[in-house]
Amino acid sequence: MYVSTRIDVDDLEDFDVNDVVELFKYLTTDEQEEFFRIIHKDTKPIERIKAILSNLPNDEILELLKELNGKFKSNEEWQKVLKSINGDEK
Repeated sequence: MYVSTRIDVDDLEDFDVNDVVELFKYLTTDEQEEFFRIIHKDTKPIERIKAILSNLPNDEILELLKELNGKFKSNEEWQKVLKSINGDEK
């Protein structure tokens, strides 16, 4: 959704996070993805992850990392998957 308009700084005085959330609800999935891409275009993924984790209590971080670790495949599992995709598995 692109709108051609001029916005004066004074127009944003009463604009807060709740307004952004309200507007976000009306975006399509593609528009939401574009919104996040624009916001995070200068941020590296690892920095975003660190920023998210820094806002969590240590016990929640540990629980989340354990859960993620359990979902990721080991190097050997990935090699097996790659071999099966390439038809090398016997």
